[in-house]
Amino acid sequence: MYSYIPNFLTFLRLFAAPVLILYLIIDQSFSGKYFGLIIFIFIILTDFFDGYLARKFKIESNIGRVFDPIADKIMVILLFAFFLGINLDNSDKLFVSLMLILLITREIMISGLREFVSAKSADLSVTQLAKWKTFFQTVLLIFLFFDYIYIFQSTLISWSIDLFCLVTCLLTWYTGMQYIFKAFDTANNG
Repeated sequence: MYSYIPNFLTFLRLFAAPVLILYLIIDQSFSGKYFGLIIFIFIILTDFFDGYLARKFKIESNIGRVFDPIADKIMVILLFAFFLGINLDNSDKLFVSLMLILLITREIMISGLREFVSAKSADLSVTQLAKWKTFFQTVLLIFLFFDYIYIFQSTLISWSIDLFCLVTCLLTWYTGMQYIFKAFDTANNG
């Protein structure tokens, strides 16, 4: 009975990501921005529940294993690109924009790398540190949402967002380098 729910939640997340971005572009009112944050939090919860239910009911599937990380990457990349787009014309957000470019670059690069090593039957499974990276990216996106909604003028808040963005970027690239080294090792030994 429950076997379809995890994959349904994954595909819901897959399609909700571009819809969320379109919604944020169309409705830039205060309430629209806030509703966008609520949709994002709902999408995060579907990510948690699809994995939880699949493990609890022992209904993990190959489709879920393939599409769950794709749905995650699409959500993260689209939201980082959205926030990059709204911050590019603001010189006060130059640092955040640079960090977002680096985060997007890493996510796309590692997705391509996973494709390369999967052809060689290598294992680039998610590490515990990569799970922390995902948590940090999620929190960063929530901070960026709040900055987008409330347009913070406080230097302390701006610096705090910059610092968290830097920490998230460093952690993201550190885990990315781990995957790159594993891929090189696979390529040299395969």
